[in-house]
Amino acid sequence: MGALVWLHSLHTQGLICALRVVSIDHQIHPEAATWSALAVQQADYLNIDAEIIRITLPERCAQGHRSLEARARTARYAALRDWLEQYAAGSVLVTAHHLDDQVETFLLAALRGSGAAGLAAMPTMARFGSGWHWRPFINTHRQALHDLAQRVPLPCVIDPSNQDTHFDRNFLRQEILPLLRSRFPNAIEGIGKTAQHAAADLALLTELAKQDNGVEWGDKIALSQIHALTPSRQANLIRIWAKEHGALMPPKAKLHEFIRQIQTANPAQRPTLCWGRWGITRYRQHVYWRRLASEATFKSVIWGDKSQSLVLDSNTRLHLIPAIANDPLAMAHHWLTLPWLVRPRLPQDTIKSDQHQSSRPLKQWFQENNVPPWARASVMMIEIEQQLAGIVGILTHHPFRPRGDELGWRVEIETISINLDE
Repeated sequence: MGALVWLHSLHTQGLICALRVVSIDHQIHPEAATWSALAVQQADYLNIDAEIIRITLPERCAQGHRSLEARARTARYAALRDWLEQYAAGSVLVTAHHLDDQVETFLLAALRGSGAAGLAAMPTMARFGSGWHWRPFINTHRQALHDLAQRVPLPCVIDPSNQDTHFDRNFLRQEILPLLRSRFPNAIEGIGKTAQHAAADLALLTELAKQDNGVEWGDKIALSQIHALTPSRQANLIRIWAKEHGALMPPKAKLHEFIRQIQTANPAQRPTLCWGRWGITRYRQHVYWRRLASEATFKSVIWGDKSQSLVLDSNTRLHLIPAIANDPLAMAHHWLTLPWLVRPRLPQDTIKSDQHQSSRPLKQWFQENNVPPWARASVMMIEIEQQLAGIVGILTHHPFRPRGDELGWRVEIETISINLDE
């Protein structure tokens, strides 16, 4: 409630152009619907529009976690992402994470032995779907928000599950942090500053990895680029590459073993690093990023409104971005008005990648262009008016590319990631 009071003040001053409350009903606690109704009542008191989204928790997260906390968090952020995409694309999601939350997140990461990416905890601002996720109170104490909430004569929700110390975060909050404060009065501030230092370190490591990569992040890195680095920079390059793809950090032991294998394995072998729903495989002279979940067979789907992302599953969606001149993946603007069929590859598919070449079997084109075997089976084909228009992330059939000064659009694969500690 305190966060809402503060945002309402900014809105009243004209510093925020529009404000809307979205309450997530997880349908876990018997009083969950009542709590969401109270959130709407609080918004009504401040003359702010509000709505309730009811969600169903998955049996497990994409990362394999089965805990109630992780499943609720995954479902909550997926619902918020979908809502923003549908009703407020490009907008900012504001959450009331505060300094106490940040400290808990830091400690959970430290207890797992995380590096800079985990110890940096929650960023103040981060990309979120087509918009942003803003945590303006990440350096503000919980008590300060509580004091703001007292300005409104309405009750606040107290979730009784927050007292259950079987949950790790609640155990830290109820048992460990009070003990730390009793001995070290500035413990919260000190740990918060350490998280800030970790975030600064992560920024430097990210810059170093970008320099070591030498090109824009993509789905492959040349082996020669990796071999030219020291072992610690090799590991950092792969970690930051994973982060840029929205993945969790790979386990340290697995990562170091993979680095050893890509340098010593027989050229015919394909060493692979797998963790969660992600993978990296050496194939010929490159290592390739793999989205293991999307490599499974998917069902054909019609993409009608191109201003909206196309959801393929709970972890993957497609969206369009403006293409640069001469982009081989660009689709001409006038094709956007027609429905696109996104489908799996068929044996009879042929492709024409150049205006001076005749169409040839897709299998032949894959072999000529060193497309990794695992990617061939899981490619996403775009069909327009019963003609093959392109392969997502690989090429666009020449007749469908922009001509002259016509605007072009590139299809991007978006992997949805959730910070399971938030």
